[in-house]
Amino acid sequence: MMKNLGPNAFGYGYPAPVLMVGTYNDDGTVNVMNLHECARTNAGHLACFIGPRSKTHENVEKKRAFTIALVNQNLIKEVDYFGTVTGYTNPDKFARTGLKAKKSQFINAPIIEGSPLVIECELIEVIYKNNFTTVLARIVNIAADESVLDNRGRIDSQKTGMLFFDAFSNSYIALGEKVGTAWSDGKKYL
Repeated sequence: MMKNLGPNAFGYGYPAPVLMVGTYNDDGTVNVMNLHECARTNAGHLACFIGPRSKTHENVEKKRAFTIALVNQNLIKEVDYFGTVTGYTNPDKFARTGLKAKKSQFINAPIIEGSPLVIECELIEVIYKNNFTTVLARIVNIAADESVLDNRGRIDSQKTGMLFFDAFSNSYIALGEKVGTAWSDGKKYL
């Protein structure tokens, strides 16, 4: 039997990928935030939901470029820290972790070393609605560590070790095992 939990039980929603958004501050230092609300649109762009009062949001609007880095267990402490403090009061938060970054060759944004996959983005527009914003971006390049590619040169999600934020338990969970094949398992109903 289903139990009614009310509208707030969903919280942040279903488990979502844990990501790092990388930008440059005005002084050229790296700023990174923890993000788990980002999706690909039907047009092939990214829609990222970033709070308008964050340092990252300010940097994205100024620089018009940012990176989205996939997070695995090797980066769990750092990404959790990035989600705990703001770049406004902790401008050295990236340096404090000891992580390294290099400048993207395609956009004016940092590539965080240690991430298995980085999406390099240019800002298309910022859509303001109520107390939040949707940052719509064009994907310029996707860089992947060779260790996460299959024998055909495509990204193998099982090899990335990607993490998900589970708002129901307030925890990070790792990508699980393959349990089916998309656009195939349901063919018996055709």
